[in-house]
Amino acid sequence: MLRIVTHIERLLLVHDCVIVPKFGGFVLQVVPAVRRVEEHTFCPLRKEIGFNMTLQHNDGLLPESYMQMYAVSYRRAQLMLDEDVEDMKNTLQRYGKLSLGVLGSFTVGEEGQMIFHPGETDLFSVGSYGLPVFHFPALLSVQKEKKDTLYIPISRKLIRTAMVSAAAVALFLLVSTPVKEVNQEAYTASFVPTGMVVQKPVLLEAVLPDSTVAEADTKQESSEEVIAREVKKAASAPVAEKKAAVSKPVVVQPKKMYHIVIASFPSESQADEFIAGVDRNECKHVSKVVRDGKYRIYADKFDNREAAESYMQTLRSNPRYKDAWLFISR
Repeated sequence: MLRIVTHIERLLLVHDCVIVPKFGGFVLQVVPAVRRVEEHTFCPLRKEIGFNMTLQHNDGLLPESYMQMYAVSYRRAQLMLDEDVEDMKNTLQRYGKLSLGVLGSFTVGEEGQMIFHPGETDLFSVGSYGLPVFHFPALLSVQKEKKDTLYIPISRKLIRTAMVSAAAVALFLLVSTPVKEVNQEAYTASFVPTGMVVQKPVLLEAVLPDSTVAEADTKQESSEEVIAREVKKAASAPVAEKKAAVSKPVVVQPKKMYHIVIASFPSESQADEFIAGVDRNECKHVSKVVRDGKYRIYADKFDNREAAESYMQTLRSNPRYKDAWLFISR
């Protein structure tokens, strides 16, 4: 019985959930840091262990741990795990209680249900490991007497220095600085930039001939058209920039795939050996998917969850694949 407890403790240091097949799952829940005002204490962030009896399937973590520690095959590791689970059930049924070390303990309730009592340990709080509960007592209020008189000694030399400094600052502020006349035209704002201003030519009808006057009018009109066209471009430029900024890239989400997993191995050679022994008449599309360093063997995969769950129920009717479970990936 202690053998399986060691594996559960090791796996909970890396995973937040470890499932014991046909028994239940141990789940770590994060408890944020809190301040208890009444007790004047600060509790750091920690993880509390809980138990979910509805998790009965085989997620492959415990068999892999058995394989790595005892250097056995997957089938042998599964048999060893089944023996430990049966010992746990028999002990709980015979004595009415079951102790699992730092994980906690189980008792049988009045209605025959299992009741889990978590153990008090900071072993799984890796993020705040070593941070204890901090107690900060409240400070006592200081009462002052009304007739207390405070004497503050002041140096006369310091007073003289302060008076001299104040006089110097006042004298500096009284001195006025002459200001030259400012050309108002140089600071006058204009809607049309200086480079775009075109001066109108002076037309003297008495001196210039008719042809010269007509040519000057033509130049004047072309200059005004140039100014109007430049102003129109400047007004339309921000609108074009706003339209360009509106367009956003379209993100395409990858499609989910639902794999019906029947086994899981830590190495590719073990996975290939298992696939070679699968009956193709029972699992026509058997293959493997690699994720997080694990090689999971699936009987089939679907892009629809309902179809995948229907196939999984049919496959579980076969005793060889009664522990088949659903793996979702993108």
